Amino acid sequence: MFHKQLHAHRRNRNLLLVVGWILVIAGCVSSILWLWGAGGLLLNGYAYYLMAIDKRLAPKRSFRIPEASLFLTAILGGGIGALIGMLTLRHKTKHISFMIVVPVFCILQLFMLLQSLT
Repeated sequence: MFHKQLHAHRRNRNLLLVVGWILVIAGCVSSILWLWGAGGLLLNGYAYYLMAIDKRLAPKRSFRIPEASLFLTAILGGGIGALIGMLTLRHKTKHISFMIVVPVFCILQLFMLLQSLT
């Protein structure tokens, strides 16, 4: 059962990351701002969603979202959503690796956002 859930999670994660990045790239190439924003919103919303789901599953001792998936979504465009999820849900805030990596990528993504808008 665990392997089926993990396989389904990875498939869904990869699909959402690809769709989000296709929207971001299409928005950058075509200069259509709403496509770019939709991709960013999808990536950050998904990162927040993963934090919320993992927080909800933690006390049940059932299938958990792998930390690699949380890091991957934060690094690949969901840094802001992951940071908001960490702070509002108080999830993974005792892990030093999350408290360092996620804010760093959040700052990098905000810097890239400001650079692309100017």
